[in-house]
Amino acid sequence: MSMKPEEFEVYVIPPNFMEGGTLFGGLLKTRNTIEAVILGLAVGVPVLHLPFSLTVRVVILCLTALPLVLLALIGVSGMSLSAFIRLFFCFLHNRRILSRDGTQGGKNGKTLLPSWAQQRKSDCEAEDPPLPKSRSRFSVDLKQRSVTQFKTFLQEEEAVQPLNALADYIPIEKIEHGVIYTRDHRYVKVVEVVPVNFLLRSAREQRSIIYSFISYLKIAPVKVQFKALTKRADINRHLDTVRRELEHEQDPRCRVLQEDYLKLIRQLGSREAITRRFFLVFEYEPLPGTKRGHEEEDAIASLQTAARTAANYLRQCGNEVISPENEDDATAEILYNILCRRASSEPFYQRVKSVLADYMAAGRDINTIPVNEFYAPDSIDLTHGNYLCVDGLYYAYLLVPSDGYKARVPAGWLSLLVNAGDGIDLDVFLARQPKDRMVRKLGQQLRINRSKIKETSDTNTDFDDLDGAIRSGYFLKDGLSNNEDFYYLNLLITVTAGSVDDLEWKVAEMKKLLLSQDMDVQTCSFCQEQAFLSSLPLVSLERQLYERSKRNVLTTGAASCYPFTSYEMCDDNGILLGVNKHNNSLIIVDIFDSRVYKNANIAILGTSGAGKTFTLQLMALRMRRKGIQVFIIAPLKGHEFHRACSNIGGQFISISPASQNCINIMEIRKADKSVDDLLDGPGAEKSLLAAKIQRLHTFFSLLIPDMSHEERQLLDDAMICTYGVKGITHDNASLEQPKHPGRYKEMPILGDLYEILAASPETKRLANILNRLVNGSARSFNQQTNVALDNKYIVLDISELTGDLLTVGMFVALDFVWDKAKENRTAEKAIFVDECWQLIGASSNRQAAESVLELAKTIRGYGGSLVCATQDLNDFFALDDGKYGKGIINNSKTKILLNLEEEEAQRVQGVLHLSEAELMEITHFERGSALISTNNNNIAVEIKCSQMEKELITTDRRELAELAQRAAPKQHPC
Repeated sequence: MSMKPEEFEVYVIPPNFMEGGTLFGGLLKTRNTIEAVILGLAVGVPVLHLPFSLTVRVVILCLTALPLVLLALIGVSGMSLSAFIRLFFCFLHNRRILSRDGTQGGKNGKTLLPSWAQQRKSDCEAEDPPLPKSRSRFSVDLKQRSVTQFKTFLQEEEAVQPLNALADYIPIEKIEHGVIYTRDHRYVKVVEVVPVNFLLRSAREQRSIIYSFISYLKIAPVKVQFKALTKRADINRHLDTVRRELEHEQDPRCRVLQEDYLKLIRQLGSREAITRRFFLVFEYEPLPGTKRGHEEEDAIASLQTAARTAANYLRQCGNEVISPENEDDATAEILYNILCRRASSEPFYQRVKSVLADYMAAGRDINTIPVNEFYAPDSIDLTHGNYLCVDGLYYAYLLVPSDGYKARVPAGWLSLLVNAGDGIDLDVFLARQPKDRMVRKLGQQLRINRSKIKETSDTNTDFDDLDGAIRSGYFLKDGLSNNEDFYYLNLLITVTAGSVDDLEWKVAEMKKLLLSQDMDVQTCSFCQEQAFLSSLPLVSLERQLYERSKRNVLTTGAASCYPFTSYEMCDDNGILLGVNKHNNSLIIVDIFDSRVYKNANIAILGTSGAGKTFTLQLMALRMRRKGIQVFIIAPLKGHEFHRACSNIGGQFISISPASQNCINIMEIRKADKSVDDLLDGPGAEKSLLAAKIQRLHTFFSLLIPDMSHEERQLLDDAMICTYGVKGITHDNASLEQPKHPGRYKEMPILGDLYEILAASPETKRLANILNRLVNGSARSFNQQTNVALDNKYIVLDISELTGDLLTVGMFVALDFVWDKAKENRTAEKAIFVDECWQLIGASSNRQAAESVLELAKTIRGYGGSLVCATQDLNDFFALDDGKYGKGIINNSKTKILLNLEEEEAQRVQGVLHLSEAELMEITHFERGSALISTNNNNIAVEIKCSQMEKELITTDRRELAELAQRAAPKQHPC
């Protein structure tokens, strides 16, 4: 099964080695044939004795016995006629409507507990002595929104009847210690697993995940259930966050932007947003000799250990197992989301409050509420053969039959079903079989099949079936001898819809989808109730469904069913980037969440015209909407940022010789250190003048690269003298105005320093070079700061600077940004650098590149984020053999890859370790598509923006022409 390292492996799911007998060359199943013969005789013999002519009797036989015989030979829905008839009459016997008040509980006072569950319960009670009726009670702290559980044991006659009669229908007795106690005396544990983006991994990474999953399956409990729950994304928490931010926004233009963002989220949430949750479910298997009195303690300890083991092994696959603070509360919430899909749009704590209110209104003791009350639906309609209805939502169940699987599958092939769309759930059941028993059965069946095939002609239909069963038997036998285990695999698909028509359409589409993949699927006709109860996270697949759908697999085949393949990024406190192209989930990212991301830096890479500037500005606008301080440094095409900046009340600062804007490079800015003092306590006072002069040395080294050590010392003396003229010394108290405490004195400008340098022959050369910024063409740098520096959205346009002035302007911008970024380590701030290759590429110099790299390395410590966007990757990695480009990439936890040319994509592939599939994808991206790489997961996303955002930040010529045409005054005819 091993293949080339670059290729994806193929795994084998062999046909069942034990097949039912066939007759007449494999045309007919033995059971169907026997039933057809019996039915034909039962109907045909009385017809032959009728007092009619032979012709009439033959006609009657053709109209009665012949159709029945053909129907018996063919079977119905993969079952024999007798099995189907039995199932149909069982359905008629059990069909009923269950309601909250219990008044519609079926015919003749039928109990709400399903008949098959009653039978299994009675069987258990016949084997073991009856246990006392136990109930789980919840008390709720409404402030903490948490559920605490208390255990009581009541006699049957003392048990409190629930207000919702359907609470007794659910086959769960109680939830305690995070363990579900079922009514048939089993102990079940449910854990939630965070998936990985498996499909976009390289072949090597996929193999590594599958082999790690194999390791887990070998030590996993005997019976496990993997459940994938798909539903419309609950965006209410994100909307609540946006509304709170809207309440605190003072700028009316930003409020308009936030309201527009709310509309966009609602639109996407109602149309495209889908979320998936994955659960691992396993039950306690008691060891031989376990005493009945100690079984509960052993079960709890065993299941808790199994959960920790699963977390450790799945972590090797890249998955995380969620560890809730209150396991009972989390388990009840999971059941609530599964059983009350429509009602679960409201949070679970609201459901708890509602149940408590109902019990208090009824004058009932809230400490005696059965646990099932908190997740029981209000009604279940079981009167239809092909579907059921729960709280107005329609359910249909599909089963992959034993012969409906593909024999050869790729790793993670279940992602086809996991990502099928809204309202499609998947349950995967794996049951490990005793190896020694299966080896004996394999040996016996192989001998039987070999003897059968000797008697069968190779032209018979069953020859291929027997040959396949023999090959399967040898494959399984070899696998068992090579340290693999034997499993039975079952797949159950849940389809939900808001109406019967939608349900039928979804079922038909699912059948088409599986048929296109050479798979078969059957509707669970007349056994929808059994399928409904089997789909609960209780590791309990109804026996008839189990027999119809079980498929034998070895450990490697079972591992190929790795289900945790649909990764999502949805942080309630983040910003929307777009929609996941593979599973339609919303991509809402909070890059400042240090629990998820090691740093908040982002690198945006793409070719010219791919949408880098658009993506960068979209992120900047949405961060500003959240109240995050935003700085944008634009070394190229700064005018593209002006429209958005002016329309949301931002500050656009143009740093160029022709501009009237100026940020005084010599200004010592007052910084708010109150947060630092609270966090660290009063520290040793440092000279602000010394720190400023140190940064000015960097500025002048950029302006005068060939400065000698002697000139550097003379410059230092001149700067101290310049500040001294203004009364500023190394004593920080000298900065404040005597008449206005808390305000700094007027700062010197470059002209003041120039005069001191020009007065000394030793520094005349330095003065002559500085003269360009004082009296020459770049005299705009020789002013006091004349722009507002406290705006939440500041654009620093340095695109009109060239040559050595570009590095000067870059330093002015970074010096200001650094001062603001360091003020409060607890406040979020983001620095955006567009066309970063201009600053760290081959045409730049090392000092400017070092400044950007230092920013990337250290801004995390100040609660900030650096977002760099670049094209021309060859130039980006050119300076010092790519030291600065690679440094920025390596210090950016999140990368956003837009469309790249083939050569650029191959270069990025080596840096980011992209798979061939990802490489192909990014070279064929249309504008508006991107690949987000973060936390070892790669996600293809379609960037989403509103019409208002698009008009503010678009750089497309055609769209700009339309905007200009709409903005131009209309010409009225004379």
